[in-house]
Amino acid sequence: MPLSHHDRRFLQTIDRMKMWLLLMAVAVFLVLILAPSGEIQMATCVLGIALCGVFWLTQRLLSFISTLDLELTRVVNTLKRTLPKEQQEELFR
Repeated sequence: MPLSHHDRRFLQTIDRMKMWLLLMAVAVFLVLILAPSGEIQMATCVLGIALCGVFWLTQRLLSFISTLDLELTRVVNTLKRTLPKEQQEELFR
């Protein structure tokens, strides 16, 4: 099943988001290097930013998977209604 325009746009957005997350991580490291702080504060800041990014990405990916699941369910239900019994048995084996 080919990807729709919406799916391609979502995957391109994910690629752009990876670049923004990388740039933000570099900026955070530069700030932490230029303004020295304790090791515990630095680790907490980095982990907090990383966890926020991972949570957001996970939420987007779960939304994408849900959309794909709905579309696949719709296609399978349409096939079940329109195909003859012999072809259904052959297709859904």
